[in-house]
Amino acid sequence: MKNFKLVLKSLINNEACVEGGRHRPWWIALIMLFISMVLSIVPVFYQTFVKTGSDFISSQTYNLDIGLLKFNEQLETHNIDMIVTSVEGDSNYLEVDEEKWNSTFTYVDPRNNQYHAYQHVNEAGQIDLDVYYVKDLTTTIISEINNNVPVYGNEEDKTLITDWGKRDHSFIVFGKYEVVAYAYNVGKSTAIGSSYGDYKNMEAGTNVRSLSTVQINEETTLKLNDVNASNFTQYKDGFWNNWKEFFNKAYLYNRGELTWRTTLLMFGINLALTIFMGLMIFLLTRGKTNPFRIYKFMECEFISGWTTLAPGILACILGFIFAQFAQLAFPLLLGVRVMWLCMKTLRADNVAPSQQQPKKAPAKTVNSKPVKK
Repeated sequence: MKNFKLVLKSLINNEACVEGGRHRPWWIALIMLFISMVLSIVPVFYQTFVKTGSDFISSQTYNLDIGLLKFNEQLETHNIDMIVTSVEGDSNYLEVDEEKWNSTFTYVDPRNNQYHAYQHVNEAGQIDLDVYYVKDLTTTIISEINNNVPVYGNEEDKTLITDWGKRDHSFIVFGKYEVVAYAYNVGKSTAIGSSYGDYKNMEAGTNVRSLSTVQINEETTLKLNDVNASNFTQYKDGFWNNWKEFFNKAYLYNRGELTWRTTLLMFGINLALTIFMGLMIFLLTRGKTNPFRIYKFMECEFISGWTTLAPGILACILGFIFAQFAQLAFPLLLGVRVMWLCMKTLRADNVAPSQQQPKKAPAKTVNSKPVKK
């Protein structure tokens, strides 16, 4: 019970941290340290885990819904299947008839390579979406597609390329094992968001072409040829939800990997910082006139462990309130707590009279000269 009271006291009292680190069992400091590390990374874990593949287009569609609807119309018209296939001993992959794709979509882009893609033009005559299939997809190809878009001499003549510029409209690239999507506000060269995924968590037999089939309810299913003016809005919403679900499933594997990598990295950083703060306490008390120089190195490390609980609780709370500062909250709060402890509690002149070592009385000198007779 005494230890528990001291732990609660240590949340706001520096002397309690010193007392706990020096005179309480070492395992209490380790338990407090572990609890603090877990609390500090909870907001980071949550923020990473709740991300979805469709977040990059969550606020608005940037006309992607219309562009993809027209893309699916082309898949239906030309009977092009894009099927997720599962083979024992291999990861799920997307099977596409490349010959049929290339003969259907003849738009070539970008520089030095020929990537056949579907291209959608909006009502204003602007290109707002490209959809590629590149079997052997790499980051180099993605960068090339994103940064080498042809600039034409005029809008009528699409053969006269005068320059190569950065992309200013959305694109999706399907690879054999990956799928990448970037959303742009048409005319702007900065991406709104992006999504990287694969087909590992998709059911075998999933067909991109079938995303145009919308399940309205248990009794009603709409296909492209069933769409009319009265049900278009309902169909479009359902169609867009199908695509968002596709992006979400594509992102599942990457989300799991990213979540554990991020949280373990933050756990390691916060733990290393706590050890470093223990070293700082040790070094700051080494002065010749500092009465706290009697503290041993491991005692300083345990003191640092005792100081982590309050920063851990505050970092957990603030991490949910201010999500953008979740990763910085614990390091900043721990640094402030340890500096407060060192500057206020462990100052060289901050010693109670009862703790001060009594000064030795000067030694008396004995007159050893012989007495004159």
